[in-house]
Amino acid sequence: MPRWLVIVLLTLILSACAAKRELVIYPPLEKIAVLPFEPVCPGQVGEIITCAITGESFRASPIGEKEVETLTRSLFRRLESDPRFLLVSPGRARGLWAAALAQNPGASPVALIQGIGRELGAQAVLYGKIFRWVEREGSGYSVVQPASVAFSLYLIRVSDGAVIWRASFDETQRPISENIFALSLYGRFGWLTADELARRGLDRLLAGFPYLQGQKASE
Repeated sequence: MPRWLVIVLLTLILSACAAKRELVIYPPLEKIAVLPFEPVCPGQVGEIITCAITGESFRASPIGEKEVETLTRSLFRRLESDPRFLLVSPGRARGLWAAALAQNPGASPVALIQGIGRELGAQAVLYGKIFRWVEREGSGYSVVQPASVAFSLYLIRVSDGAVIWRASFDETQRPISENIFALSLYGRFGWLTADELARRGLDRLLAGFPYLQGQKASE
């Protein structure tokens, strides 16, 4: 069977599977606090770590402040034009985390996020965690090590701590010859930097976020 025909058939199968997904009804929200991304704790860095919020597992790496700032800026730029989102600066976020920990020592991450949301008068909090950020070694044409990133976004309802939306991106770039469908993610032939890969991953996650302008939650 010709290669092009295999690709067409696989595309049709994937499209049919997507069409069968159940419609999810999201509650209307008038104010969503958006926290800066947080890096995985240094003591958690290792082969595999488990997210305390959802139980998902990720391969982890050390995360620098620059990487956190880069991904946070990208997130804030996507949301800043929508008045429903309250973008919390890194300095203010640190103060809110400290206050929440002082009031509830030993509380779970979700309980702390609920406390921050209540302090800000928000109905929900959008919280992001970066688990891995490995830079490309090489050039755009040849690499010794490809870029590799992993991060998640969680929308947590303040009233009961429910995770009403979540999405994760966990990707190590591979040659297009190994996965032709990855071209839509990578955007071009060649090797991306970790920053480029992360920004494309964030765009993919936010494409499914139900509270962006033009994506209205159901009443």
